[in-house]
Amino acid sequence: MKPDQKQKDVITNFLKKVQPLHLFITFFAYMFFSIIVVILIDVFDLAGIRSFMESVGVPSPRIWVHIFDEKGFTEWLQWLSLSLLALSTIFVSGQLIKMDKLLGYFWFFIGIVAIIFLLEDGANTSHTFQRYMSYLVSDSSILNSRIIVYIAYMGFAIIPIIKYFKNIYSYRRSFKYLIAGYIFYGFAAIKSVFLGVFGINREILGTYILNDLLKGILNYSYSPASGRTLGCVFMDSVIEEPIELFAIVLLLCAIITFVSDSDLE
Repeated sequence: MKPDQKQKDVITNFLKKVQPLHLFITFFAYMFFSIIVVILIDVFDLAGIRSFMESVGVPSPRIWVHIFDEKGFTEWLQWLSLSLLALSTIFVSGQLIKMDKLLGYFWFFIGIVAIIFLLEDGANTSHTFQRYMSYLVSDSSILNSRIIVYIAYMGFAIIPIIKYFKNIYSYRRSFKYLIAGYIFYGFAAIKSVFLGVFGINREILGTYILNDLLKGILNYSYSPASGRTLGCVFMDSVIEEPIELFAIVLLLCAIITFVSDSDLE
């Protein structure tokens, strides 16, 4: 057996051994641990950590911000998970090309979708698009929501499912995880628009959760930046980021169940 083929077999066997349950346990264990850390530090000031952050002037002296907000630990996990998703789907695509070309194309496109999601999460490409378009268009009312970019992303993500529907639908477990992952990711991306349909303002909802439900125990002196209030920060971090991470877990489940149910060796 050639060395490169042996390496491919090792990767394939690993993907076959990993089960959705393993990923779900990892996700919920991380969320449980994060919540415990937030309670111990932000609520009970364990070992004086919260007081220390306040005394040295940390801009956001609450651990929940550092765990869940942009560029925080949860988003780091998203980048890692999206990278693994891209690598695994493109690897499977390469394995499939000689066996089933259409399925190979499908997983290749899903890998590209994962890379697009990674660029959006890590580099905020929609923000960059909005900034450049604002130089060209004086009326930026349409651009403020960045909905144009999100529609383009969703369109590109849905195209392979539509085009190769017959090919992937026969792998029912994988298909269900894939659709579920898309739904959760889509909701996280356009949560403000989704909530608006029901007449719910994300800032008001976030403020209500912080002040009324949690009685202000997670609040701190906050100077709004980029128009974001503390309620917005809470919705964009504690609510959005875990949903996105869970969506990526579902997408990873899609590829590992496909490998498990297919003839890949």
